[in-house]
Amino acid sequence: MKNKTFYGNEIVAGARRLVLMNMFLHNIGNIDSETFILLTDSLVADTGLRVDYVLTNPPFGKKSSMTFTNEEGEQEKKDLTYNRQDFWATTSNKQLNFVQHIRTLLKTSGKAAVVLPDNVLFEGGAGETVRKKLLETTDLHTILRLPTGIFYAQGVKANEYVYQAFVGNTEQSA
Repeated sequence: MKNKTFYGNEIVAGARRLVLMNMFLHNIGNIDSETFILLTDSLVADTGLRVDYVLTNPPFGKKSSMTFTNEEGEQEKKDLTYNRQDFWATTSNKQLNFVQHIRTLLKTSGKAAVVLPDNVLFEGGAGETVRKKLLETTDLHTILRLPTGIFYAQGVKANEYVYQAFVGNTEQSA
C-alpha cells in the first residue's frame, strides 16, 4: 500500500499539497521519491493509465472554466469544452466529463464509486448520451441518493454511483 497504489490529479496546487501531506502522514508514498498526485487537469487527455478501482468525488458545478489575464490586465473566465476521442459526448459539463473520464480509467474488470450531484445522468443531450453509454458498457450496480446537504452548502443533493466495467469489454467508445 505504501508505494504505487494510489494515483491522482489535482488542478489546484494548494489542494495537491494538502493531499500529499495527508498521504505522507499516513505513511503512503515517500517524500523523497516520485510523486503520485500530479498537478494537472485530468480531463485534458487520456494518460493510458488503467486501474482496478476509482473512488472519487469530482468537483460539483456544471461548467469547466479557466481563469486567465486579458490584454487589459483583467481576469476573465473562459468555458472549457474537452474534445477527447475516448469520450462519448463533447460537452462543457464538468460532471459529465468526469463520468466519462472515470470510465476510461477502468480496467475491463475495474470498479468505480463516484459521488455526483443529483440528476447529473438524467439530463437530456450529452447527459442522455453518457447515461446510455454507461449503461451499455458497465454493470451499474447502485445509485444511492445521499441526504440533502451532506456536501458543501445546505440544499445540495448528491448521489453515489457504483459501477463495474464489463469483463472482457475493451470498447471505450462507440
